[in-house]
Amino acid sequence: MSLLDTIKGAREEADGNVPFERGGKKEEPEEEVAPKRSGAVRGSAARAKPTREAAAGVRVVKSGGKSERQKKSEAEKANMTKEERKAERKAERAAEREVEDRRYNLTQAYMEENEEYKHARKTWWIFLGVGMALVVVAFTLYGFVNQNRESASPVLAFLSAATMICAYISIIGGLIYDWVKVRPIRQQVQQRVDSMSDKRVRAVLNKKAKEQAEEEKRNKKKK
Repeated sequence: MSLLDTIKGAREEADGNVPFERGGKKEEPEEEVAPKRSGAVRGSAARAKPTREAAAGVRVVKSGGKSERQKKSEAEKANMTKEERKAERKAERAAEREVEDRRYNLTQAYMEENEEYKHARKTWWIFLGVGMALVVVAFTLYGFVNQNRESASPVLAFLSAATMICAYISIIGGLIYDWVKVRPIRQQVQQRVDSMSDKRVRAVLNKKAKEQAEEEKRNKKKK
């Protein structure tokens, strides 16, 4: 290779047009390697990875959806006739009434065992009984005075009015006593029964029924 060719080749290499020949061989320009983007590869790999299926036997229920049992019951109700719907409502009301009756019976049983309630109830009956007796006396005196206006003594008229006032005081006093003394005890027992489940209520009633039957047997043996 002549000196002129060498200078010409060096000039073309500097201009970037032709690869420089060294020793009669062309040198290929090195290719630029693009930087690897690990984040994009990981993201695409994550998206390409299939999601794990739910395990066998596990039922996935969407929030707000209805269960199969509810759907089945609604479908059965939709296919019912008018008479069948009435019969079903009647049976539901009977079941609710039976639950209420059991709770009421248990409430009464607890209150009968409560000595404080029994004493308060007896006092309330005294108030009420005295008031009713005074009402009868007041109406009797008033009737006698009304029939014998000319010969009746003014004292009887006064006693009739006074007796009626005392009757009202006794009856109103009984109502106040019931509100202040009897009602709180009744509410406590009611709250106790309401906190029980229906299964617990039935169990307690059965137990009390057995105890009552045994007590009756003992009383019969004594006689």
